[in-house]
Formats: sequence, structure tokens, C-alpha cells
Amino acid sequence: MTSFITLKEEIIDLSLCASCGLCAAVCPQGLLAMNGDSVSLPVFQGLESQAEDTCGSCNLCSEVCPGYDTGVMESERRIFGRNRSELERWTGIYLSTHQFSAADPDILGRAAAGGAGTILAITALEEKLADAVIVVGRDEERPWVPKAYLADSAERIIECAQTSYCITPNLDLLQDSRYNKIGIIGVPCQIQGIHKLLNLPEHLPSSVLADKVAFTIELGCASNTSLGGTEHLITEILGIELADVAVMRYREGQYPGQFMVRTRQGQEHYLPFYRLVEEFKKFKTFRCLACPDWWSGIADISISDGDPNIFDSSKEGISAKASSTVMVRTKTGARLLELAVRRNAAQLVDYTFDNNLGLERKRQRYRSYAAMGDRRIPLAPGRDMDYSQILSDDEVIRIGIGPKQGRPAGQM
Repeated sequence: MTSFITLKEEIIDLSLCASCGLCAAVCPQGLLAMNGDSVSLPVFQGLESQAEDTCGSCNLCSEVCPGYDTGVMESERRIFGRNRSELERWTGIYLSTHQFSAADPDILGRAAAGGAGTILAITALEEKLADAVIVVGRDEERPWVPKAYLADSAERIIECAQTSYCITPNLDLLQDSRYNKIGIIGVPCQIQGIHKLLNLPEHLPSSVLADKVAFTIELGCASNTSLGGTEHLITEILGIELADVAVMRYREGQYPGQFMVRTRQGQEHYLPFYRLVEEFKKFKTFRCLACPDWWSGIADISISDGDPNIFDSSKEGISAKASSTVMVRTKTGARLLELAVRRNAAQLVDYTFDNNLGLERKRQRYRSYAAMGDRRIPLAPGRDMDYSQILSDDEVIRIGIGPKQGRPAGQM
């Protein structure tokens, strides 16, 4: 069976939709759209009962969907000529790893961590590697609601600086006919969808979108959160009416930052970052919790917080210089990073990546879902190492990952 019905029955109805929006972009007849709910899902623009007749033999929406089959192993063979080893299961294949800090203090101050995504996006625009970059900022009328943008200026990218801890469809923006070369900054499932698009034969209608992809940058993701999580923080924890929100930032102030809401009356309200981790656990989707990848391992560059355990740092009141961990995987990624350094936009230190609390949470959760075996879960990109014990999420957060996870290269 082909058509939207396949996507509905095998992905949406099984709670495996990643809400990336790529299916809406790739549909050659423009029959799909994201519904804009708290967790946005694709809907058929017409009578579902007629979908098989309307779609004909087209199955592109399912072909690019990363919800169940992430396509990572096929993508790795195309990109690297091999698949990751068992030891590379959670890092993926890479060329180099660095600690990255934006040289511009204003950009560093606006970023969630070291400003790597912001600097690399600006570099790509100004060096003509892309006409626009897909980023996530805020809805202008509802500033607590995330919104994806095609940023074609440094000013717009800086406005959208800082991670959004909220599920946000963004890949439907690839349809925009104004731009021929688009860079993509997204979470791992979104990058997996893009590479499934790139894996498709060139004679298909999807090649029009595939040809637009200039580069991909991914953000490490322990699990994303529905819009209800952010609204819960504002209304239930801080006691603020949504209509009173003028500005909202997830990581404001000294690194690792605090959740901040400024009301229309000018009052500012704060929550330490670790409270977000605790409260957001109530607002997860099954697809996010059962996700097999903290990084997809197939982006040109992968980014995470420079501090491998910002939960503990936030809870203990420890601050440090804001930095990002940057893992370079491809020649495209290496060139982009080199250009940023050559422009004196970034400060780099070589780095040995060991682990990250977000990665460990994802590793243990996926092993837990796989061990239960009672539901269809997304496919993992290879075999994981054996472990004697599966830890709960609360146990991982309580135990942490130790004080020496990650270090400047050459240090023990």
C-alpha cells in the first residue's frame, strides 16, 4: 500500500511521528500540512478516504520519514563509505572534536552555550555557502511559542540564537522557492529525515528539495518537549498568564543559564535550568522517549553543550565560560568551521569527547524500551555494547556521569 494512509497507519497512529514537517515539504501535490497542535502532526488536506486514489503510487512522505526507520545506516554508507563500529554507536563517525566559543561577546551572551550554531550559520551566509538557514526563534505575537524561520541575514540568525526546548516542525520550510541553497540546523531526527531525502534516486520529484540542501548542523537532544511543557513552566510554576508574556528565554544569563520570562509590565521571573529538566519530563512524546540517537551522527557538524552535565552545574550553582562541544564529521563541516576560525569569529580548543548526561539518559532509555519489546520503536543505527544493568532516567540524573567526562585533547 502506498499513499498518506501508509504514513498514518505505520507512523502517526503508532506515535512514531517526529513532527519534523518533511513529509509536508516533499509531497509533490502539496496535500500535507502540519496541524499546529502542541505536538504538531501532519494532516491530509482532503478526504483521507480518497488518499489512495489521490496519491496514486506516490509514497514519498513515508520514504523520507525518520519516525521508525531513521535511514542512518544507508546514509552513513553514502557519506562515509562505511557504517559506524560498535564503539562508535553513540558518537557516530567523525573527524575532530573541539570546544567552541563565539569570539563576539554579544553573540556569546545571547547563546545557550558557546554560540556555535549562530556563528556557523552566519559564516555560511556571509561566505555564500547558503542563501538562507533554517533556524528556530519565537513567534512574534506569542513569544513563548517557538517558530521556525528561514534566516537570510546575520541579524535574523542572532535574533533566533539560543536553543528552543520545544518540538518545532521546521523542514516544511524547504518548500520556499525564494532560496536555492538552504542550510539546516535541527535536532537528530530532522537531520535523519534530510538524509533520507538525499538518499532517494535523483529522478524522483523529491530531488528538487534535495538539491537545495547546503549543509546540516545538529544539536544533541536527550528528548524534546511539547509546547505544554513551556506553558506549564510559565503558568503553573511561575504563575504568569500567557497573555502577559513579552519575552521568554530558555537559557538567559550566566552559563548554564536560567529560564526567564519578562512580562508586559517589565517584571522578570527566573527558574534555574535544572528545574526545566525536572518539569519537562512530564511533557514528552513516545517518539522522543524511544528515540535511539542523541546525535544522528550524519550531520556535517554536531553540537552540544560544552559542559557535559549542565544539570548538576545548574543545581549546584556552578558557572563556567560558555562553550559548545563541536564534532566535525564531513569535509563540508570542516570547511565551514575553518571559515569561522579564519574570520576570527570562533575560539577553538581541541577536545576529547567521552560522554554527556543527555547522551547517557538517551542510551539508558532506549535500552529500556528495547528490553520491554512490547511496542514498535525507532530502529537503532547498529548494535550497542552490552551492559549489566539498565538504569532509570531518575537514576541516571542522580548518579550523573562523573567529573571527568570530556577533556582538552592530550589531558588525562
